[in-house]
Amino acid sequence: MSMDKQALILALQDMEDFAMLKELDCPPIYMLGGSACIIEGYLERATRDIDILDLEYSAQMGRLFRILGEVDYLDLMLTTLAEGYQERAVRVSAVKKIQVYALSREDIIVTKIGRYSDKDKEDIKELIKKSNKIKINELINGVKQRQNMSQRVKEYFISNVEKFRRDFDV
Repeated sequence: MSMDKQALILALQDMEDFAMLKELDCPPIYMLGGSACIIEGYLERATRDIDILDLEYSAQMGRLFRILGEVDYLDLMLTTLAEGYQERAVRVSAVKKIQVYALSREDIIVTKIGRYSDKDKEDIKELIKKSNKIKINELINGVKQRQNMSQRVKEYFISNVEKFRRDFDV
């Protein structure tokens, strides 16, 4: 099932309501990928899944995430994300009682360089229009500096950075 912005907001609000009803402690949630782009209006489209950064949530969080439908948990070790993403993330304003964040445009671009599929390139083409290219370069350098990341993922990222720079003049 495909979700647009309104469907995503409703799913997050349902999750929030359940967390409040059951008095569950809910640590911050960081969305990335298409779901983050849609919820913050970076892109106008729908998504089939919700991408969440896996911060080793407790088992009780699984009950909450099931409410969202299809969730992809992205391991930080395998995600091309620079340190400090928490400070750059945008709080999802439609969710008040639990902390749900969408990554910044620049962070999303850098995570998309990691895979750099045709769909990622299409998304980057839209995202980059309202992004800070200097910040993107800082984040790329930040990913290259990370020690807590799969070496193979990092090597693939570095090779994709060259293609990205050529394709988008960054």
